[in-house]
Amino acid sequence: MKSKFRKKNIIVRCAADLFLPLACTFGCYVVLHGNTSPGGGFQGGVLVASAILLVFLGHGGTRVKDSFSSKLLHSSETIAEIMYVVIALLGIFTGLNFCVNFVFAGQELETSILMNDAVGYHVMAGIACLLIMMLSTLEPEDKEQDAPSEEKEVAPK
Repeated sequence: MKSKFRKKNIIVRCAADLFLPLACTFGCYVVLHGNTSPGGGFQGGVLVASAILLVFLGHGGTRVKDSFSSKLLHSSETIAEIMYVVIALLGIFTGLNFCVNFVFAGQELETSILMNDAVGYHVMAGIACLLIMMLSTLEPEDKEQDAPSEEKEVAPK
Protein backbone atom coordinates (compact mmCIF):
# COMPACT_ATOMS: atom_id res chain seq x y z
CA MET A 1 0.00 0.00 0.00
CA LYS A 2 1.33 3.40 -0.93
CA SER A 3 1.84 5.72 2.03
CA LYS A 4 0.34 9.17 1.75
CA PHE A 5 2.97 10.58 4.12
CA ARG A 6 6.05 11.66 2.22
CA LYS A 7 9.45 12.23 3.70
CA LYS A 8 10.49 15.88 3.79
CA ASN A 9 12.93 17.14 1.21
CA ILE A 10 16.54 17.19 2.40
CA ILE A 11 16.94 20.85 1.42
CA VAL A 12 13.98 21.84 3.58
CA ARG A 13 15.28 19.76 6.51
CA CYS A 14 18.77 21.24 6.27
CA ALA A 15 17.44 24.80 5.97
CA ALA A 16 15.19 24.28 9.01
CA ASP A 17 18.11 22.84 11.00
CA LEU A 18 20.27 25.81 9.95
CA PHE A 19 17.75 28.51 10.86
CA LEU A 20 16.54 26.92 14.11
CA PRO A 21 19.44 28.07 16.34
CA LEU A 22 19.54 31.42 14.56
CA ALA A 23 15.85 32.06 15.24
CA CYS A 24 16.19 31.09 18.91
CA THR A 25 19.32 33.19 19.40
CA PHE A 26 17.90 36.26 17.68
CA GLY A 27 14.63 35.93 19.61
CA CYS A 28 16.47 35.76 22.93
CA TYR A 29 18.56 38.77 21.89
CA VAL A 30 15.43 40.79 21.14
CA VAL A 31 13.90 39.84 24.52
CA LEU A 32 17.05 40.62 26.51
CA HIS A 33 17.72 43.96 24.82
CA GLY A 34 14.07 44.99 24.48
CA ASN A 35 14.20 47.66 27.17
CA THR A 36 16.98 49.62 25.42
CA SER A 37 16.30 48.96 21.75
CA PRO A 38 13.29 48.46 19.45
CA GLY A 39 11.53 45.21 20.11
CA GLY A 40 10.91 43.59 23.42
CA GLY A 41 9.18 40.71 25.09
CA PHE A 42 6.38 40.23 22.59
CA GLN A 43 8.49 40.37 19.44
CA GLY A 44 11.27 38.20 20.87
CA GLY A 45 8.80 35.67 22.26
CA VAL A 46 7.21 35.23 18.85
CA LEU A 47 10.64 34.80 17.25
CA VAL A 48 11.60 32.06 19.73
CA ALA A 49 8.23 30.34 19.25
CA SER A 50 8.89 30.24 15.51
CA ALA A 51 11.31 27.39 16.26
CA ILE A 52 8.30 25.08 16.50
CA LEU A 53 7.23 26.07 13.01
CA LEU A 54 10.75 25.42 11.69
CA VAL A 55 10.76 21.94 13.25
CA PHE A 56 7.37 21.23 11.69
CA LEU A 57 8.46 22.40 8.25
CA GLY A 58 11.69 20.41 8.35
CA HIS A 59 10.71 17.23 10.15
CA GLY A 60 6.94 16.97 10.37
CA GLY A 61 4.28 16.90 13.06
CA THR A 62 5.45 13.76 14.83
CA ARG A 63 8.81 15.38 15.55
CA VAL A 64 7.03 18.43 17.00
CA LYS A 65 4.96 16.21 19.29
CA ASP A 66 8.09 14.33 20.38
CA SER A 67 10.20 17.46 20.95
CA PHE A 68 7.80 19.89 22.62
CA SER A 69 5.35 19.34 25.46
CA SER A 70 2.36 21.66 25.23
CA LYS A 71 1.30 20.76 28.77
CA LEU A 72 4.69 21.79 30.17
CA LEU A 73 4.69 25.02 28.16
CA HIS A 74 1.15 25.87 29.24
CA SER A 75 1.82 25.23 32.93
CA SER A 76 5.12 27.11 32.92
CA GLU A 77 3.43 30.05 31.23
CA THR A 78 1.75 30.85 34.53
CA ILE A 79 5.15 31.20 36.18
CA ALA A 80 5.93 34.12 33.87
CA GLU A 81 2.58 35.73 34.66
CA ILE A 82 3.17 35.38 38.40
CA MET A 83 6.70 36.78 38.05
CA TYR A 84 5.40 39.87 36.23
CA VAL A 85 2.66 40.55 38.79
CA VAL A 86 4.99 40.05 41.77
CA ILE A 87 7.58 42.45 40.37
CA ALA A 88 4.85 44.99 39.58
CA LEU A 89 3.29 44.67 43.05
CA LEU A 90 6.63 45.14 44.82
CA GLY A 91 6.41 48.82 43.89
CA ILE A 92 3.13 49.14 45.78
CA PHE A 93 4.48 47.33 48.82
CA THR A 94 7.41 49.76 49.02
CA GLY A 95 5.00 52.73 49.00
CA LEU A 96 5.48 53.67 45.33
CA ASN A 97 3.34 53.15 42.24
CA PHE A 98 2.41 49.93 40.42
CA CYS A 99 5.12 48.82 37.92
CA VAL A 100 7.59 51.46 39.12
CA ASN A 101 11.33 50.96 38.79
CA PHE A 102 12.48 50.80 42.41
CA VAL A 103 14.82 47.86 42.94
CA PHE A 104 17.83 49.06 40.98
CA ALA A 105 17.02 52.77 40.65
CA GLY A 106 19.96 54.81 39.43
CA GLN A 107 21.85 51.79 38.15
CA GLU A 108 22.10 50.21 34.73
CA LEU A 109 19.96 47.20 35.72
CA GLU A 110 16.26 48.03 36.04
CA THR A 111 13.15 46.13 37.02
CA SER A 112 11.83 46.72 33.52
CA ILE A 113 14.40 44.17 32.32
CA LEU A 114 12.90 41.51 34.58
CA MET A 115 9.37 42.40 33.54
CA ASN A 116 10.36 42.35 29.87
CA ASP A 117 11.85 38.87 30.34
CA ALA A 118 8.63 37.68 31.97
CA VAL A 119 6.59 39.03 29.04
CA GLY A 120 8.97 37.38 26.57
CA TYR A 121 8.64 33.96 28.18
CA HIS A 122 4.86 34.32 28.52
CA VAL A 123 4.46 35.17 24.84
CA MET A 124 6.88 32.43 23.76
CA ALA A 125 5.02 29.77 25.75
CA GLY A 126 1.59 30.99 24.65
CA ILE A 127 2.42 31.19 20.94
CA ALA A 128 4.22 27.83 21.15
CA CYS A 129 1.10 26.20 22.63
CA LEU A 130 -1.05 27.74 19.91
CA LEU A 131 1.32 26.56 17.18
CA ILE A 132 1.42 23.02 18.57
CA MET A 133 -2.40 22.89 18.68
CA MET A 134 -2.77 24.29 15.16
CA LEU A 135 -0.07 22.08 13.65
CA SER A 136 -1.49 18.96 15.29
CA THR A 137 -4.64 19.42 13.20
CA LEU A 138 -2.67 19.27 9.95
CA GLU A 139 -1.45 15.70 10.35
CA PRO A 140 -3.74 12.88 11.45
CA GLU A 141 -2.67 11.11 14.61
CA ASP A 142 -3.58 7.64 13.37
CA LYS A 143 -1.97 6.70 10.05
CA GLU A 144 -3.81 3.38 9.94
CA GLN A 145 -7.18 5.08 10.01
CA ASP A 146 -7.45 5.16 6.20
CA ALA A 147 -6.41 1.53 5.70
CA PRO A 148 -9.30 -0.76 4.79
CA SER A 149 -10.09 -3.29 7.44
CA GLU A 150 -10.84 -6.86 6.53
CA GLU A 151 -13.34 -8.66 8.67
CA LYS A 152 -13.34 -12.41 8.75
CA GLU A 153 -16.66 -14.12 8.65
CA VAL A 154 -17.19 -16.77 11.24
CA ALA A 155 -19.11 -19.80 10.00
CA PRO A 156 -21.79 -21.09 12.39
CA LYS A 157 -21.33 -24.67 13.64
